[in-house]
Amino acid sequence: ATNIWTPCPFPSLPPSFIIPTWMADSGLGALEQEITALHDYAAVRYTNVAFVALILYDYVITIDTEVSRIWSLKWRLPKILYLINRYIVPPMLIFDAIVPAIYNLPESMCDFIAKWTPWPTIISLTTSEMILMLRVFAVAGDRKGVRYFLWGLFLCELAGWIALSSIVTKNTVGSPGGMLFPGCLFSAPTYFYTAWIPPVIFESILIIVTGYYASAYHWTKKGSSQTIQILARDSILYFLIIFCDISWMPFRQLCAHSTPAVLLSNLLIARFGRDFLGSLFIA
Repeated sequence: ATNIWTPCPFPSLPPSFIIPTWMADSGLGALEQEITALHDYAAVRYTNVAFVALILYDYVITIDTEVSRIWSLKWRLPKILYLINRYIVPPMLIFDAIVPAIYNLPESMCDFIAKWTPWPTIISLTTSEMILMLRVFAVAGDRKGVRYFLWGLFLCELAGWIALSSIVTKNTVGSPGGMLFPGCLFSAPTYFYTAWIPPVIFESILIIVTGYYASAYHWTKKGSSQTIQILARDSILYFLIIFCDISWMPFRQLCAHSTPAVLLSNLLIARFGRDFLGSLFIA
């Protein structure tokens, strides 16, 4: 059995759509299913447009602050990661969101997009996770043990993520949607959601480490600067909000009304979302 999936495992745009397995069959109820699929297809496309608008809006309102505070910094890892996430990843994700929706793309282009789609997502999340790691290092007092542990874990996560994505991508086929579904449709194996598992585990460990060093015992016994406390507080709040947001998503009938919540929501929607909605919020 296959579902359609944008084979991207982040952080950000849902670039492709799911083609339900029932489309190959004809029978009673097919029309009703097609109408439902059209609604879900529209939801995914509107979400694409919303995320593209969000990226462009964020760039416009923050460019002045970026020029004054970032461009003057020395060329070190944080600045490089920031600029990659700012100027390399967004164009890739915008391309990934818009091109698969163009009417009457040739089959060769759809197949290329199916194979290419995971990598912008992996690059985006990899840079984001490295930035999160730098925050955790600061919260943990730059301990060498924490640094070595997280870097090792990060490399294992990245290896597993790339391996799973490669397996899924190898078994993913892109094809034109025709008159009913303009743009590209991608047929992927049902286990495509497993590509989200490594980053979910890694970021969960990141928040556990952050919570440990942000505990009352740590602050009372060793003290910390206000900046470090803010970093810890924001990281924990970020995780809790996301966790609460996705806690009800395994219910299939609610997936159509869910809100974007990064990794865990991507994993659960990809696993439990019906038909086209399985690709909602992917990337």
